[in-house]
Amino acid sequence: MALSENATIAAIREELGEAGRLRIELGIGDDAALWQPSRSDRSAISTDAFVDGVHFRRGSTALDRIGARAITASLSDLAAMGARPRLITVALGVPDDMTLDDIRSLYRGIARIANELGVAVAGGDCTASPVLSLAVTVIGEVRASHVKRRDGARLGDTIAVTGLLGASAAGLRALDDPRVLAEPLRKRAIDAYELARARVPEGRWLAASSHVRAMIDCSDGLGRDCARIATASGVGILLDRIPVAPEIAALARATREDAEELALAGGEDYELIVAIATPAFAHLRARFQRRFGRELIAVGRCDAQAGVRWWRSGIATPVDRYGWDHFEVGEMR
Repeated sequence: MALSENATIAAIREELGEAGRLRIELGIGDDAALWQPSRSDRSAISTDAFVDGVHFRRGSTALDRIGARAITASLSDLAAMGARPRLITVALGVPDDMTLDDIRSLYRGIARIANELGVAVAGGDCTASPVLSLAVTVIGEVRASHVKRRDGARLGDTIAVTGLLGASAAGLRALDDPRVLAEPLRKRAIDAYELARARVPEGRWLAASSHVRAMIDCSDGLGRDCARIATASGVGILLDRIPVAPEIAALARATREDAEELALAGGEDYELIVAIATPAFAHLRARFQRRFGRELIAVGRCDAQAGVRWWRSGIATPVDRYGWDHFEVGEMR
């Protein structure tokens, strides 16, 4: 029987029962769990696994970049909750062909991201493993009144993203086939994939606004991650714009593919997808531009029709399955 990510998570949640709810305000099913240490604050906790051959290729990506990328992906989950990261732990699986210098390089990348965001690497574990793997746990804190979950979107809300989409997907394709992009776009695309940035400052700033109703990080593709907001919030989402990064646009021209479809499905840009009360959107967008020097881009609207659709050429096409599922075979992230 083929597994799917959503079905697997649902089965785990069912089997855990009360063990998955003890003193937990928000458990399995969002970007991070929420624990209540006090009336006014919440701890946000998230864990991600990264395995050679599934999430990266050790032979084609420098070890410091593998370390940095693993930490970034985990911190992006806290950004989506509006949390400030505080602690990181890393459980490392080490294959027998890795040297001490290799491990130093890996942790050099981890330390760089941690230092940039003022996060402490508090420890972890090491074990022998057939392939290189990292299990990263991140712990952050957020005011209870600032927590943004997936289930807060309402009918009529504007759906926006914090940046262009598809550059990371173009970088992965360029690693697989150097011919699809010419320099300097090829280097820019690979950097976007290997050196993606978690939108932690943006997430904390957005979370402080009562007009922001829901957030999720765009790790698995705009279509699939919007579907998670829609399902959790009990709304539909109609997308009417796909903000295409120049790297994926150039790749699409070279390969005669559809740039918007590639950007829609790509994922791992780690931009934030945000549901915002529509009357407040223009003002919030202007403030975001002044604060971060980049646009908060409207891509659609919440409505009453189930699922996520993409309005294009006068037709609304379902796009819920555009994106990445961790149990689909034949793909590498």
